Amino acid sequence: MTMEQSEDRSELPNNTEQTLEEITYNILPPDKVTQYVINVCEKEWTENDFPLYGEDLYKSTWQLEEVSLSDINIDKSLLENEDFQKRLKPRVAKQYELLNEKKPIPPFILRGRDYLIWDGYARYHFLKELGVKKCLAYVGRREELGV
Repeated sequence: MTMEQSEDRSELPNNTEQTLEEITYNILPPDKVTQYVINVCEKEWTENDFPLYGEDLYKSTWQLEEVSLSDINIDKSLLENEDFQKRLKPRVAKQYELLNEKKPIPPFILRGRDYLIWDGYARYHFLKELGVKKCLAYVGRREELGV
């Protein structure tokens, strides 16, 4: 998986805002969430990601949930990647800019069975640095798997 793209997703169409632990999130209407998640992942994933995660992406039901940051899992191989680390630092700094400008951030995108981050590594590090305990995320669950 790649890190989220550089475009500013803080302003999404037809959104509302919701605040949790002094962090404001852009929230899409429930009927727009699935397509948003698919669009983000299709744009950011590499061809190697689809065999690993594609079935969960397309067969999951996506909904907004409050998630404990300590329950979120990260792809450790990404954090061991030097190029990823270089690109991550300015993205974390961008999160601080959004906070200072009082702009909302998008919720994380997480796979439901293990809360693996599919989108939101910079936000994850940013919120950890701030000491935030809970965040908002679009979580995908596969009903036929019970997860």
